[in-house]
Parts: sequence; structure tokens; C-alpha cells
Amino acid sequence: MSANLGVIVLAAGMGTRMKSRLHKVLHPVCGVPMGIHVINAARELQPRTIAVVVGHQSEAVRDALGAPDVSFVEQTELNGTGDAVLRCREAMAGCDEVMVLNGDCPLITDELLGRLRDARIIRPLAFVSCAVADPGRLGRVLRDGAGDPVAIVEAADYDGADGPAEINAGQYVFDAAWLWRTLPAVPVSARGEYYLTHLVAMAAELGTPGATAPADAIEALGVDDRLKLAEAETAMRRRVLDRHMLAGVTISDPATTYIDAAASIETDVTILPNTHILGRSAISTGAVIGPETTLRNASIGDDTSVQNSVVEDSTIGARCAVGPFSHVRGGAVIGDDCQLGNYAEVKNSRVGPGVKMHHFSYMGDADIGARANIAAGSITCNYDGEHKHRTTIGEDAFIGCDTMLIAPVTIGARAYTATGSVVTRDVAPGETVAGVPARPFQRRSPAEESSA
Repeated sequence: MSANLGVIVLAAGMGTRMKSRLHKVLHPVCGVPMGIHVINAARELQPRTIAVVVGHQSEAVRDALGAPDVSFVEQTELNGTGDAVLRCREAMAGCDEVMVLNGDCPLITDELLGRLRDARIIRPLAFVSCAVADPGRLGRVLRDGAGDPVAIVEAADYDGADGPAEINAGQYVFDAAWLWRTLPAVPVSARGEYYLTHLVAMAAELGTPGATAPADAIEALGVDDRLKLAEAETAMRRRVLDRHMLAGVTISDPATTYIDAAASIETDVTILPNTHILGRSAISTGAVIGPETTLRNASIGDDTSVQNSVVEDSTIGARCAVGPFSHVRGGAVIGDDCQLGNYAEVKNSRVGPGVKMHHFSYMGDADIGARANIAAGSITCNYDGEHKHRTTIGEDAFIGCDTMLIAPVTIGARAYTATGSVVTRDVAPGETVAGVPARPFQRRSPAEESSA
């Protein structure tokens, strides 16, 4: 742990250019809110404390970014970045070094932040800068003849020539004693706000200029509109894909593969084209996912294949075959060695190992024993118009084609329902039922059928 480092994340502003009801730092980039990307990068430095400054939509930001190692500081009036940082003085108690990060820069990395700290060394401050072709609304960095930064000029105050320029990216690190001594003297701007950027000029005027840490424009990208949000998404997606491929995952077509930042994928997994792996999905070794597949908060076991299907908030065991066109959802748990075929749907059910459910069937709110066979067209009628009811199917049971199981109902182990049965009562273990409604039926063996 860097016992002397404190980190402040600025997340109080309204972000009006996003034109959104959602707070700017909560917009997701590869499935993770921007602010969390920033906090995760800071965590890699093992700081003593992390404080997030909140204001606009304070409660929503707290709910989304809250964690045991994160505290929050309220900026009741949005009086600028200088005021926001000053409010964190108590939260930074005991820190010899204070890093200030913008919550809308999801592409920053811990490597960049490490370089930023290295750049400061004996200076009172350092900040990230980068060269861009069009500075737009960003503050421009001015340097003296020795190359030291002497000021950051906000776009509204700049009256020089247009064109390429060095800009301030909005990430800073300060000597804590210097910061708390100097920050109260920052002058108020024409807009009535206190800007952290004034500290760069103040350091130079005191004869102790700050330093800069250079970054690529994409790494320092601040997201303040939907165009930049899309730009950040594209860059982050490529990072995520590269990380998985270098770790031993085969991605046959990166251009059509979308993997969220929080997903985990083990070695020797193959991802085929037009696949989305979203949320906290986890895929184990040897699995083949895709093509045309969506996983959302799904757990996939070793050597399982999921083809042209959707798996949401559910777990699938090892050596299973899912799809094409299956849908597994609502907290379903599929055991090892199962087969879910085309147009099979499972919802909020526990499916034992070795179950076969090859096609055109629906099992909702069910508990299915090992090695049961669910034939085509079979469904659990789990909703009576007011309440959901469960169905239990025992081990090695055979559910014939077009069987309707009217829940709540239990089908015993090794029981058999004939084609077209409508089962309204429990079926005993080993019993055969048929008809509408289904009644016990003496089923003849294949030899007896042949003899007849």
C-alpha cells in the first residue's frame, strides 16, 4: 500500500452535454460505469484512501460507486474543481501526496498514473497533458522558455491561434502540504468558480513550476458527450479483446465480438463471430461460445458449447451442448453433460446432470432429476394467472412429446408420460400416464408391441 497517497475522484458535475437523465460518470463503457473504471485504475496504486466528490444525483452516484475502500464527500454547491478538492482535506488526512482524477476519463490506466507520480518527484505538482489536433473545449498548456508549464488557459479565455496544441487532461498529483497551503488562495473565476488549473500558474509564480506526464490523446479522453462515449467504448473494447487473446483466448473475429470489462474468460476458450459476453459472465476452459450468442451474467462450465443462443443470469455446467436457439434465464442452473437443443427454454429451474431437452420445449420453475428426457413440445404450465408454481421431475423420467405439466405437480423417478398428456396430478415413481387429463396407463414393452 502507498501509505502516503490519497486519491480524489471528481464526480459532482452535471454533465449537461451528455443530454441524459443518467449522471455522466454512470454511463457504462464496456458494461462498467465510467467512474468505476477510474476508481479501478487508482486502486492499482494501493492508495491509503479514495474519496469521490458527489453533488448532482448524489445518491445514484453513491449507490453505483460505493465500495468498502471508497468514501464520499458532498459538494453542495458546484463551485468548481478547486472547491471540490478543498472539501476533501479532512478525507485526505495523513496523506503526503494527493492525486485528483476526473470521473469521466475511463481510459486512464494505472501505468499512466504511475508515470504521473514519477513526474512530480520533488515538484509541488504534476498533471497529465497530451498533444491534440483540435483542443476544442479543453484547457491549453502554456510553457516558458525552459519548457516548464506556467499556466493552463481555459478554452473560454484563450484568444490565440487555432490548431494543434498541448492540452490539460485533468489528472493531477500534488504534494499534500503544498496543496492545502496554496489551494485556499486560488482566485475566483469570472464564472464565480474556483479552478484547480490556477494552481499551475501559482506554482510557476512561486518559482517552483510543476511537471507534466505525457499521454496519448485516447488514454486521456474525457467523455462529455455521446460521440466521445462511443469513442471510449471502441477503445476500451479493443483493450479488453487484446487482454483476453494475449491470455490464451481464441477470438475468431474481434470486429464482431463484444466482451464487457468485468467478464472473466479462461484459457483455451473459443469465441466465434457476432457474440456478446456481458456483465460478469465467466467462461471456463475449453468452452466454445457462438456464433450469434449472448451471455449476460452467465457462468459456463468446462468444454461446454453455446451456439446461437441466449444465457442470462444462469449457470451451465461442464460438457453441455446448448443451442442452436436456446434461451436459459432467470437464475437457471444446468448440470453437467446436459443437452438443450433448438428452441429449448429454461427459466428459474434446476436441471440435473445428463438431462436431454432437445427441442421445442419450455421448463419454467422446475426441478429436473438426472438423466430425465424432455421430449419435443413439452412444457411446464407454471403460472395460474396469479401465482407461479413449481414442477418436480424425478431422475430418469421420460416426458413425452407435447406433454403439459400443470404445476404444482410431481413426476416420480422413472415415470413416463405418453404423447399429448395433460398431467394435473402427481405421477408415482415408475408409473406411466396418458390422456387428457392424464391417467395411469399400462404401457406395453416394445416386444409386446411387435407381437401385437
